[in-house]
Amino acid sequence: MTRTTVPWLIALAATWTACVAATAAPDRPAWVDPHIRNIAYDPDHLVTLHGQLGFQVMIEFAPDEHIENVSIGDALAWQVVPNKRANILFLKPLDANILTNMSVVTDQRRYIFDLDASRGKTAHGGARTYVVRFVYPAAPVELAAAPTAPPPPVRSNTRYSYTGARSLLPTLVFDDGHFTYFKWAEQTPTPAIFAVTGKGEESLVNYGVRQGYTIVEQIAPRFLLRNGSETTTLINEGWREPDPGPDAPPPFDAKTAKAAKSAERAKP
Repeated sequence: MTRTTVPWLIALAATWTACVAATAAPDRPAWVDPHIRNIAYDPDHLVTLHGQLGFQVMIEFAPDEHIENVSIGDALAWQVVPNKRANILFLKPLDANILTNMSVVTDQRRYIFDLDASRGKTAHGGARTYVVRFVYPAAPVELAAAPTAPPPPVRSNTRYSYTGARSLLPTLVFDDGHFTYFKWAEQTPTPAIFAVTGKGEESLVNYGVRQGYTIVEQIAPRFLLRNGSETTTLINEGWREPDPGPDAPPPFDAKTAKAAKSAERAKP
């Protein structure tokens, strides 16, 4: 072996050793599924979600976090359903080419979203999003001391009946004169909820999940429950039209006064 050969062999051995070290490094995922988005949490960051008809998106919050309120701009265009532990939301567009927004408030944080639905094409030609998972700072967030547990809700009215699919029925429904409380069995999917007026008009409801109840922030003559093609109507047998009271403005003319008296006599 010549003297000039030795440096070359040393360099080759060093290169081979480096390659072995790189191969022995801790395993790292060589490929990240494009259907899954990991988003660093920022309370002032607007998250845009692109949905597609026929596909749902699952939003994962922290395991110890619980959803309290969900408000969506156009509830007829998107179905929003929480899981039983109230730390996951399932979103599904019901109409195409609809842009709206959604706000989520949990017991620890708040989130803001833009929701954009399409009919067949993915956003910007990319992969569909199936899972959105929030990543949080490692340092613990200082939270105010937890308030004392609120008292159980008062069951002022439990007179509810139903028509439609029995599979969507809650195990319990009642109201306290201001809010309506729903509770479903563990194996029953939580449906989308709409308030229905006396004229049959559906409207958006705001709700929260607390103390094991899905709490709708209103009372109504009827509520429509919808999950896919299945629907159930809950009828509030204890509903009474709100009375404006003795201090309300008087009728302007005789025709209005007569109509008011007829409406009063028609009350059960």
